Amino acid sequence: MSDLELALSELRVEWPETPDLAGAVEPRLVAPPRRRRLLVSRPAWQIAVACAAVVIAVVMAVPPARSAVLDLLGFGSVRIERGEPRPSRFASGLGLGDAVTLDQARRRAPFDVLVPSSLGEPDAVYYSDAPPAGARVDLIYRARDGIPEASTTGAGLLITQIPAIAEPAIQKTIGASATFERLTVGGDPAIYIGGADHGFAYVTESGQGQFEPQRLAGPTLLVERSDGVLLRIEGDIPRDKAVEIAESVD
Repeated sequence: MSDLELALSELRVEWPETPDLAGAVEPRLVAPPRRRRLLVSRPAWQIAVACAAVVIAVVMAVPPARSAVLDLLGFGSVRIERGEPRPSRFASGLGLGDAVTLDQARRRAPFDVLVPSSLGEPDAVYYSDAPPAGARVDLIYRARDGIPEASTTGAGLLITQIPAIAEPAIQKTIGASATFERLTVGGDPAIYIGGADHGFAYVTESGQGQFEPQRLAGPTLLVERSDGVLLRIEGDIPRDKAVEIAESVD
């Protein structure tokens, strides 16, 4: 043994304790892996959205591609159209004309189609312009509190507006059981017919008399408005109620 080896063997060194490496590593091995967050800068995100929008626009601009995409998404058989509401056909059995919406009736009629503010918009609207009677608008209201269903119409109220007058034809169409009363409604001459034994007769602007023999009418209020339009309100309601409704027509 050389002198160096002998000196090293006699050298005493105080080594530190070996650390517990296994105890430090084991918890990391059994713990679930941490989720890594993918950080995308705002400019990159905006660019991605812009690119996607361009691709979608290009694809939807080509009819075959658009059809394929819609079929893939389950929308291939769906059609989206914008149109007017479908008119109600309530009380269509009265044969009053074409079922229309209130807006359609106002566009077609050569006079102002007015609605009773006390009732609001009608449940159904019908329009007719068959010669020689000319334009006619009928507003139908369902039965409600204070307005029972009328046996003559199956509705609560039938309100008719037509350019015409009631005199003198109306006096020739009432039956023996009907009552006839003259009055004024909103400054306009009016006629109230009680009972249910009468028809609906009027004189058109051309001077021709018209009579509807299809059915007998119930209690009816006729108002010859100053604008030349005959307002007719039919329903099983008292006279005062009919007058109140007529006065709210504006």
